[in-house]
Amino acid sequence: MWVRENKPGLEPIKVPTAIDIAWAAGIYEGEGTCSSKSGAGGSYGITVSQKDPELLYRLRDWFGGSVIRFPNGKFECHRWAVSGDKARGFLAAIYPFMTARRKSQIDATNAKLFLEYVADLLKLDVSSDLRFHRILQKVEEYRDYVQYENKSARQEYIRNWQNRKYREDPVYREKRLAAKRDAKRLKRQQKLNVIEMQKTA
Repeated sequence: MWVRENKPGLEPIKVPTAIDIAWAAGIYEGEGTCSSKSGAGGSYGITVSQKDPELLYRLRDWFGGSVIRFPNGKFECHRWAVSGDKARGFLAAIYPFMTARRKSQIDATNAKLFLEYVADLLKLDVSSDLRFHRILQKVEEYRDYVQYENKSARQEYIRNWQNRKYREDPVYREKRLAAKRDAKRLKRQQKLNVIEMQKTA
């Protein structure tokens, strides 16, 4: 069987309608999985497996990701996989259609963090024409928010580590003090060089 190549960047090429999203929710309800990725900063991945890849190509066209072929015993199967921002958009779009069992499975993964962030959009009474567009806007906001939070946490961790190391390690402390002295010396020399240049100008 001929299998189409994955599109560059794994980006979607179509915008799903409300009917398309409801159809995709039905496919995921029957065949989909969502699992957290250990050691990946709270990310998660979504997969849907089928013998016939046609359904998977539709999901890929609407929501991005990749379709791969893999052996499964006597049969050849295909799997659609998506993660990151694209997975967030997909799950938020289909979540209102899920059964309680499927929702509980999704809520047990890292996906719950983003779903809580877009809780106001997880209702079917939100205008169907605008809902997916608003979800994608929230995906971008969430990415910026998480990156800012991670950056702040990383900077705070480094500051705490440096302060603790400065107090407890005499060698590290001396290196830090020497670096400060060198920086001050360099700054003074630069000022003197500027003064000399002004005098000769």
